[in-house]
Amino acid sequence: MKNIYILLFCILPLISCSQSNKKEEIAQKSTALKPEELFTTLKFELDGKPCLAVINTQYNDYKNKSMFPLSLFIMVNSLEKDKSGHPTEKEALVFHELQARIIRELSNAFLYCHVGTTTMTGYRDTILYINSKDQEKATAILNKIKAESKRFESYTFELDPKWEAVASFYEAVPKKN
Repeated sequence: MKNIYILLFCILPLISCSQSNKKEEIAQKSTALKPEELFTTLKFELDGKPCLAVINTQYNDYKNKSMFPLSLFIMVNSLEKDKSGHPTEKEALVFHELQARIIRELSNAFLYCHVGTTTMTGYRDTILYINSKDQEKATAILNKIKAESKRFESYTFELDPKWEAVASFYEAVPKKN
């Protein structure tokens, strides 16, 4: 009996440590495929109205774009707006909570690249790039969240393997020295 306990004492730690957690696997893959997030703010105009883009600069000249060929634009309406059509501080907090939920739930399901957020007159877009195989998972998650939020207007997927939809942002981001 003593020998069985010694054997279990030696083997159990090896067995329990060798089992990997799905979140740990995703985190390891994420580190290998995606750079850390580092954002910069860009100001621009659209139809004569001021706009902002908060862009992840780490995707400037990103080499793994082909692994995330599907753009995902998530549009959230601003219900309370200032004179330029941008969300009030209160509204911005609501947006950030909704965006955090979206990011958290998508993160639990698959890897993606969070390119950034634009603030336009009356709405905000969260811009992600995903692998095409994850579109169904993303759709299920986004439909669930959309049904629960009156601000969540829409989402769109487009095949964009060269990330042309965000190229103008990256042309405006200062290059690293």
